[in-house]
Amino acid sequence: MRNGTYYLNNSGHRWVTFENGKRVRMQFETKDGATVTRSVNYFEAFGNFATCNISYKGKRINVFADTVLEDHPLARLASV
Repeated sequence: MRNGTYYLNNSGHRWVTFENGKRVRMQFETKDGATVTRSVNYFEAFGNFATCNISYKGKRINVFADTVLEDHPLARLASV
């Protein structure tokens, strides 16, 4: 079982973190107030910060940990 941090390239600016054999999951808030949980594909250094690469709405995007995402597509169905 994998645990810990693994670097994806020689320069060390991309890495993956595993907990109990699974990629780390993070929660993000959407503009409508819903909470969305996503597995982080990888982290990437961005100056003194780090961004998370996640899959959202069928696309891979780099976001900061405190980013507010666009509305979740299922939120529109719940309000109808």
